[in-house]
Amino acid sequence: MPLFPSLEWCQAVIAAIHEEPDSKKAGKGLVADFAAAVLPEGSLKEPFIIFARQAEGRVEGLRLLEDLDEIEEIEPAYVAKAGYSAWRRIIESRLDPIEAILRKQIEVSGDLQPIIERAQFKDLVWRVLAKVPTTFK
Repeated sequence: MPLFPSLEWCQAVIAAIHEEPDSKKAGKGLVADFAAAVLPEGSLKEPFIIFARQAEGRVEGLRLLEDLDEIEEIEPAYVAKAGYSAWRRIIESRLDPIEAILRKQIEVSGDLQPIIERAQFKDLVWRVLAKVPTTFK
């Protein structure tokens, strides 16, 4: 089982996204790069940060970033930052990602309108995450 957060876990999630038939429909018309940061909390002592490009429901070009400053240098269209516990609750289907954004449990920058328009696909997030067996720190 891949450990969250890790490159292996991210690659397993991307594979699950690419296997999901609804991912192309959910991502139709959306082409953007994004960064996501898991901020240190509890057992996680260092931030875990990824950068990837999303195009029409496919994730491409995943790479790890060294630190939060690197996000500012890259200037992705979307940035999501949250503590380890918030990400874990989302992965475990205990926290709705849209609700987490609206309640500011996840800090998201970028044009949120395309994300909100795709709220009907939030069950896709649950299906994808359910396909990835996960171990937590």
